[in-house]
Amino acid sequence: MMKRLLSTLLALALLAYLPACSNSPSDTGDGAGQNAVGDAAGGQTDPSAGDNAEAAETEEDVLAPYRSISLGGRTVHISVSSNVSENGGGMPSSYPYIAGPDELTGESVQDNVFERNHTVEEMLSVKLDYQPLDLNYDQVQPYVANLVTSGDTSVDFYVNDQLGLLNCAMNGYLLDLADKANFADYWFDFDSGAYYADYMKNLSLGSQRFLMTGDYFIDTLRAAHVLYLNKNICAEVAGSPDAVYDMVLEGSWTLDKFNDLVDSAYSDVNGNSTADDEDRYGLSGHSKGWSAPYYTFYYSTDSHVVDFDEAGMPYINEANVDRMSMVSEKLIRLDNSQGMYKTSSVAESLKKFVDGQSMFTMFQKVGDIEQGSIREFDGMGVVPYPKLDETQTAYRTLVHDTAELGAVPVTTVGEAASAVSAVVQVMATHAHAYLLNDYYEVALKNKYAQDRTSARMLDMVVAGISAPFEFAYELGFGDASYLAGISWNPVGESITQGSDVTASSFQKYLKPANKKLAKLIAAYGG
Repeated sequence: MMKRLLSTLLALALLAYLPACSNSPSDTGDGAGQNAVGDAAGGQTDPSAGDNAEAAETEEDVLAPYRSISLGGRTVHISVSSNVSENGGGMPSSYPYIAGPDELTGESVQDNVFERNHTVEEMLSVKLDYQPLDLNYDQVQPYVANLVTSGDTSVDFYVNDQLGLLNCAMNGYLLDLADKANFADYWFDFDSGAYYADYMKNLSLGSQRFLMTGDYFIDTLRAAHVLYLNKNICAEVAGSPDAVYDMVLEGSWTLDKFNDLVDSAYSDVNGNSTADDEDRYGLSGHSKGWSAPYYTFYYSTDSHVVDFDEAGMPYINEANVDRMSMVSEKLIRLDNSQGMYKTSSVAESLKKFVDGQSMFTMFQKVGDIEQGSIREFDGMGVVPYPKLDETQTAYRTLVHDTAELGAVPVTTVGEAASAVSAVVQVMATHAHAYLLNDYYEVALKNKYAQDRTSARMLDMVVAGISAPFEFAYELGFGDASYLAGISWNPVGESITQGSDVTASSFQKYLKPANKKLAKLIAAYGG
């Protein structure tokens, strides 16, 4: 276990757990979060230079396959997002976890990043040039398109918003990372456990891979959606501050149980027989005037309309409508509950929670815990979103579509592409082997979880990380959705109308959705 103290900011950003391999005891959504739990539980040796011979020997073993690589002193240019996305709730970018500090700081996480980057430069004989890029997610594609179409080779790879990079992939601006013909030498090993291989697969079609994520690209973890819980209110409403934790651990944490608590938590504090700002609520969320924020619940219920054939190509499966309808009914109840406090912004919802006026708040992410108001909140708890019912095999964790992933432009080919594959592979391997304990066990679970059971909740959140294909290509594209709204709109319209119209709404969107999906498949050359 690493021995250094964690930096407040970086530690928290690390709170985004690093799931990655295949030996988690939990049943996960797509395998993305498996190694974070499995490896973290097993522990890692301290990689600090000079700490002990065993640590150095272990590092030698882990990086041994790559020590013969020499990039001849070339420079690899890395464009890294420095944007604080309001669409992502105002969470700071992952730039400090990619570029790191210019020197050792005495703070564990920052020093880990510094040492990782320094190790890669020394070992591979390469210079890393980090270029901060302050763009919103919808500005990424035009920016990359301009560089690619002009033949500009000043960027070797990008770390930026998932949504913006998906737009780049569909328009042919990104390199297929699974096609070895694009590389002089190929060093990527996406099945090594250092990447979230299934997450990457679910963002692609067939055998192609355009986006990278894993232990090196920590923002996937930071952008994981969770529910914040006020354990003090929980104790009053449910008889114990651990009542919700118990349900989660028993596998009985469902939308029905959640709705019951939201209803029960409402209290007419000022006694005027009217629900108003002075009262206490069960849930605060920015759902005033629209239903979209409830999608964090929907995509956590194993409800989906897209399945994949044997070739890995997507198709719309009408057999899934009944499950969508079940979710609609439960979310209609939530939206109409007296215990639902509707706001106009995520910040307003969070303030209601921090002020002790709501038992839960929604649309928060793991990385949001970096905020001082959350860290200092007495009675703070974190739980996964509830299942649809107890037949659902596991809890699912949705990752926000502004999570910052990696991608390589088509202008980076041959030797340049080989250099990127070597740098990223060694970065990912090092992060997976040595940073996991600091990020996950120490920074997140030990330092910021206020009790041992909260740490267990985080294990379950991480293990459930998933990347629903339809979420990636649906909501963030707005009117340009590649599923014509069929994934979420039937549920969203039911919530808005206060009546379950899922089946009829689904049929309304089916024909245009099939056309849009065919267009998406064609965009990827299928």
